[in-house]
Amino acid sequence: MINIKNYTFLVWITFLLHTYLSFANDGAYYASGNHLVPITNENIAVTKEILKLTRYNEEYLSVDVYYEFYNHGEEKEVLVGFEAPSPSGDVDGIPVKGSHPYISKFSVLMNGKSLSYKTAIVNDSIYYKNGNIQAKVESEVIGKDFNTNDPSFYYVYHFNARFKKGSNVIKHKYMFNLSGSVMERYSFDYILTAANRWSNKQIDDFTLIIDMGKEQGFTIGESFYNKYDHWVITGKGIMDSGEKNRYKTFYIEDGFITFYKKNFAPKGELYLSASRNIQYCQNEKFDAKKCLEIPFDITYQEKLLSATDFESYKIVRNLPFARRGYIFKTVYIQEYYENQKWYIPNPDYQPNYEMLLQAEKDWLVNLKNTMTK
Repeated sequence: MINIKNYTFLVWITFLLHTYLSFANDGAYYASGNHLVPITNENIAVTKEILKLTRYNEEYLSVDVYYEFYNHGEEKEVLVGFEAPSPSGDVDGIPVKGSHPYISKFSVLMNGKSLSYKTAIVNDSIYYKNGNIQAKVESEVIGKDFNTNDPSFYYVYHFNARFKKGSNVIKHKYMFNLSGSVMERYSFDYILTAANRWSNKQIDDFTLIIDMGKEQGFTIGESFYNKYDHWVITGKGIMDSGEKNRYKTFYIEDGFITFYKKNFAPKGELYLSASRNIQYCQNEKFDAKKCLEIPFDITYQEKLLSATDFESYKIVRNLPFARRGYIFKTVYIQEYYENQKWYIPNPDYQPNYEMLLQAEKDWLVNLKNTMTK
């Protein structure tokens, strides 16, 4: 029997098209994360999933997934797949040895044993026919009219998984490049609805952990969660619900966020983005009287390298300490940061230059040099 749920698959493809076509002229869409799916239909349920997403070296996302599956029947072998769209936009879309050019370190461990896998290039939503994956060779999809910025095919990583009767554990890992554009410093999506293709049509026990690094501000749109679902910040940070709870913005000083839900049957996908904050402080010099909002995330500080007057300079140079909640003794500095939605006063914090991130130290030196010229 074939379990390639056409409607779910087409919804997934439609979502991806809306997501990455916008990168065609002003950025690069590299890859998506995705849930493992059964290519052959068997009576196997997803009882638990812990999905951990970690940003590394600013431009990469590491995906670590712990699955618990339950096989209701006798021991059997199931063909399992991982589906990935081609990159789009300012990219090199040529496959690398038949695999996705921006996905790396792919591995699968099942019940303590490492599994081998193959990668297929496909261009049909119903790619499993007559007991086989209808794979294309590179010469079939890369011809004289091939557009390296917008390949028309996608990839299926697949492996044979032997499910013993009862509980089975799969640990799945891979890494891919974070997308970006003129509007977003980085972004990525993860296809959650693919989980609905297992026999129980849900994940019985689901945990999502997202760690984007220190001093980061990012937004997650409401799609797979609703306003009644809870997010937990572990470490130091604050969450701001957007207009009518349609999105949540997280300002994380140091830590990670967690989403947990029982009987999770996702109806939408995860989309996370970090704005370039181009709406802030368009003047060449920071003016505290005109620039009433100053961004939290550390990357944007590179745009703040001068100030119009001494008071503005004192405000902006104290940004690293405001991120950590320092309560300023100078009234106008304290008043300015109290009006920032990300500011969390911390009576226990005392400014310590040596404990700042190296990027913050370098920025403070550049700011001072610019102002003294």
